[in-house]
Amino acid sequence: MPKNLQGLNSLRPLSSITKILTNHKAISSSVAAALLVVGLVIGGAVGYGITASTSKVGVTTTVTGAAGPTTYTIGSIQPITGSLASFGVSFQNSVDLAVKQMNANLTAVGSNIQFKAVHADDQQTPGGALTALTSEFTSQGVQVVIGPLTSAEVQGVIQYATQNHIVVLPGAATATALIGVSPYLFRPGQPGDQFESTVIAQSVIQTGGKNVVYLYRNDISEYGTFNASMKIMLAAGLKVQGIALPAGQSDYAAQVQTAGTNVAQYLSSGGTTSNTVVVLGDHGTEAQNVFQHAATDTNLQKARWYGIEALDDQQLLGSSVAAFMAHSNLTIAAPSALSSPQFNYFNKTYAAEFGKPPQPFSGYFYDNAWIAMLSILAAGNNGQSIAKVLPIVADHFFGSSSTGIWLVSHDQSIALYDVLKCVQSGAKYTFVKIGSYDGGTNQLTLG
Repeated sequence: MPKNLQGLNSLRPLSSITKILTNHKAISSSVAAALLVVGLVIGGAVGYGITASTSKVGVTTTVTGAAGPTTYTIGSIQPITGSLASFGVSFQNSVDLAVKQMNANLTAVGSNIQFKAVHADDQQTPGGALTALTSEFTSQGVQVVIGPLTSAEVQGVIQYATQNHIVVLPGAATATALIGVSPYLFRPGQPGDQFESTVIAQSVIQTGGKNVVYLYRNDISEYGTFNASMKIMLAAGLKVQGIALPAGQSDYAAQVQTAGTNVAQYLSSGGTTSNTVVVLGDHGTEAQNVFQHAATDTNLQKARWYGIEALDDQQLLGSSVAAFMAHSNLTIAAPSALSSPQFNYFNKTYAAEFGKPPQPFSGYFYDNAWIAMLSILAAGNNGQSIAKVLPIVADHFFGSSSTGIWLVSHDQSIALYDVLKCVQSGAKYTFVKIGSYDGGTNQLTLG
């Protein structure tokens, strides 16, 4: 049995939801059970591009909530400004798309329940995330929130969320420091940094790296990734020098200059251009600034570069630094983009709705919105009840990530990664797959 699946509890049957639902005053046990069945089948139907109806999903009873129309509000907190704004807008769009599709399906099966999403900008700070959550809770009564994006912002809201019984569903906040911190934090999306750290380290080792300069954003997530990767590389006999990049800084010329000096030192003391590498653990406009400076440094031009998943960014690939990314054979670890009907349906409907493809990892936010809404259909719009039923819903959900979900300590335990390399394709730049990693076996295969 894979290491990360050892010791798991036995499969939880869907029938076990009945006990939770019968205690919820707003929904009778029979109607709640019907809602759950419809919800789960609708989730699958939408994934396959099927328009749900009473005849197609095999439901003959009209599904209703409490007397009269009912609208449930879910929250969304994303970085709409700052270095990750291009991601934040895509993730916000993904939540809206999920809500639109859920509402269409509920209408099709005769339900008078509808959902709406409210959005707030976390301004890419823990304080901004807390302000956003406080506003959505006090003004809209949200019981579940999709986001925030980064681990630092999640850390900023989790105490308030726990005190007020608000379920938090970030799609890509992967810091290991968040494991088990709250009964209201669930991370069924991107696997934790312990997996990404391993992929980065093994990629460097397997491609012949011996001397490593590691530039990392000095926040809860990227420091953790650096620290875990460094331990693996040191254990394999590599030399590693870390350089912290203060979060939110406008210019990183000094840190990049230090990195160039460190590479020069490695090269002058026996290192070669084939075994001296640079790793970048940053994203967005901050990473763009680092690449801009690195592209003018003679020593940094000689090294092969590696990095985190967020460097697969349409904004970077469409900018002036893309040529340097390809020149340096930038190699990153990214959760596998596996093809499935759900994956294809999400990408197709997103492009049709918004006129362009989604940013990478948008599917996690789309899926989390579906999980949140299905949980509300099962348990009602109450954070404590949602927190009880959500693991059952998540563990039986297969969405646009094309990976099944099994939560351990509220976190995704199934980790499949791709190793991607930046290349030029005609007049454009893109990432191509050069390897894969299975978290169950801890094996990385290149080539």
